[in-house]
Amino acid sequence: MALLSLVSGGRILLRPTAETVATATRDFRIATGADDQPPGADQDQKDPRRFDGMIEEASAFYGVSSALVKAVIQAESRFNPLAVSPVGAQGLMQLMPVIAREYGAVNALDARQNIFAGVKYLADLLDRYNGNVSLSLAGYNAGPTAVKRFRGVPPYRETRGYVRKIQNLIADGARNAGRTIAETTAD
Repeated sequence: MALLSLVSGGRILLRPTAETVATATRDFRIATGADDQPPGADQDQKDPRRFDGMIEEASAFYGVSSALVKAVIQAESRFNPLAVSPVGAQGLMQLMPVIAREYGAVNALDARQNIFAGVKYLADLLDRYNGNVSLSLAGYNAGPTAVKRFRGVPPYRETRGYVRKIQNLIADGARNAGRTIAETTAD
């Protein structure tokens, strides 16, 4: 069982286990106006790498691992900038309107505003929980009040699955990155 520690700005970002968790991604709908693409719009619109620059910039600015941010976006919206959940969370990082406004996203469906607000919120949660990624992710998913009430990750199935899912996504990303580096150096 390999343990992985990612460190960014002195924060330990995770220690995932090999345990895999099958958790359902939240159902979400596409915001109105999303189908207004010009005919022949390219497949680049479906490529999650199109957000890499924004993610890297926000991650560096707020001192949060870009791998963590990408995993949160994958788990929250599958890189769909127009996703809206049944409870009203919006955009790539599925920000609730109150959180979006509090963290500076006037338009939560604007990818840049959403990423910067979401990363700032993650940074605040990491600071609140002294770099504990599991608690920060639990706060992101269930809210800081639930983390405080239960003095740890709440016993909610969705929240516990969410934390494991993101840890597994980061671990998978690190393994794939290592494989890519090894393949490149072998050539």
